[in-house]
Amino acid sequence: MSSIRWYGPTLLLLGTLVLAMLVAPGMVRQIAKSYEGAQIEQVRKDLVENPTLLTLSDAFKDVAKVVRPSVTSISLLARDPRLGRLEGISNGSGWVYRHFPNFASDPDTYTDYIITNHHVVEDLLRGRAEQAVVRFDDGGEYRATIVGTDKKTDIAVLKINRTGLIPAALAAQPAEQGEIVFAVGSPFQFDFSMSQGIVSATGRRIHDARINSYENYIQTDAAINPGNSGGPLTNVRGEVIGMNTAIAVEGNPQATFSGLGFAIPVDLIANVVDQLISNGEVRRGYIGVFVNDIDFATRQELGFEGSGVLCEPVPDGPAQDAGMRVGDIVTHVGGKAVGSAEELRIAVSAHPPGTEVPIRIWRDSRMRTLRVQLVMDPRETGSLSAPARLDNPFEAGPDSPATDAGLSRFETYTPGLASRLGWAYTPGVLVRLIEDGSSADRFGVQRMSIITGVQGSPVYDLLTLADALRGVNGDTLSLTLKQWNPLGEGRFESRQVELDTR
Repeated sequence: MSSIRWYGPTLLLLGTLVLAMLVAPGMVRQIAKSYEGAQIEQVRKDLVENPTLLTLSDAFKDVAKVVRPSVTSISLLARDPRLGRLEGISNGSGWVYRHFPNFASDPDTYTDYIITNHHVVEDLLRGRAEQAVVRFDDGGEYRATIVGTDKKTDIAVLKINRTGLIPAALAAQPAEQGEIVFAVGSPFQFDFSMSQGIVSATGRRIHDARINSYENYIQTDAAINPGNSGGPLTNVRGEVIGMNTAIAVEGNPQATFSGLGFAIPVDLIANVVDQLISNGEVRRGYIGVFVNDIDFATRQELGFEGSGVLCEPVPDGPAQDAGMRVGDIVTHVGGKAVGSAEELRIAVSAHPPGTEVPIRIWRDSRMRTLRVQLVMDPRETGSLSAPARLDNPFEAGPDSPATDAGLSRFETYTPGLASRLGWAYTPGVLVRLIEDGSSADRFGVQRMSIITGVQGSPVYDLLTLADALRGVNGDTLSLTLKQWNPLGEGRFESRQVELDTR
């Protein structure tokens, strides 16, 4: 009996300890869980009441509200040869642009247009599509006509029959690295989608092989995918800073978003669009120079510090006429600093032919200013216009030997046109459109070449051209041309070409 009394308290203590060991972990976990739940609830409350996050989220929603009504989806339709009905073959995006023909004197007069990429509507230009349809976020659909396009900058202007459009606001300041941006459009036909990112870089060039293109892209990590092309890239105020145009594909044409998207800056868009609307084409100034970026060794050799472009004037070109010499370094064009060959080309092209532009150069350890009278670049091949915007258009028919050779649009080369372009006058007809990959394209016929003869017969105007083309027999079209040659002694040289019409 005494032994039981002796062990009784010990057993009770051991039992209590065992029970505590079994129950305590659960209690600890319960306490920890309750504490974690309280923490989560407090964090959730802080997030709900955080004024910075609320302001940021509301700002993003406001951007969507102000941008969405000015954004469109664009579909190209072609007729199914079996069913005979129109079906969609491609899609892209666009946005409303308000054009003021005389804003300074009449700010209340304007016309609204739809802006998109040239490549979005190229199938319509080439006859591979029959219609372009523009759709708004309210469901309204309208057939569009092409006012004009510029292949070199990948910009197109469309017109629809609808009033009361809401135009996009344009940013007054250029995009800056690190700026928050939004890409809006219809990727993969998901209409009016919006993605967010930042400006990764500016002044990008992505198609080095296209030596006659004008590129100054904004790079962004906002998601851009097929179908986004032509849609706006906006800032946090809902202002358009660029137009979504390309993504990095690394040789894969089926590539999608990879964090590298590219947009055309809005100042370049406005310059090109206003010219397409007013003139039906883009008229870029040309100074006639061969250019090279300056490397470190050249800087050391010349003793030049700063930014500029090493230039060699084309013989008898505008720059040489103004006094430019081999080895001159151009630092400014019309007051705008240039530090690369591409920046120089874009700065010059912003001025129309016939303009006298001050060019700052560095020569013999001192700065000088030349005044260069710009002419139209004879090598221009990128602008396509609606036929109604040509002064005296002639379009070769589908059975014409000119069409078979890849030439489809012409204009009489008049003394007035020669004066406007800044070229010498010679009777003939200007070539206004050359089909990519055609016989004319392969044999190096340039847009803006002057046809002076067909099959040995002289050509003076559209009438004599039409008569000469009707007299062509066989599979060869023989043309006599005056064509720009920057390496020749004069601005133009005569050449004879034999084009295949089969």
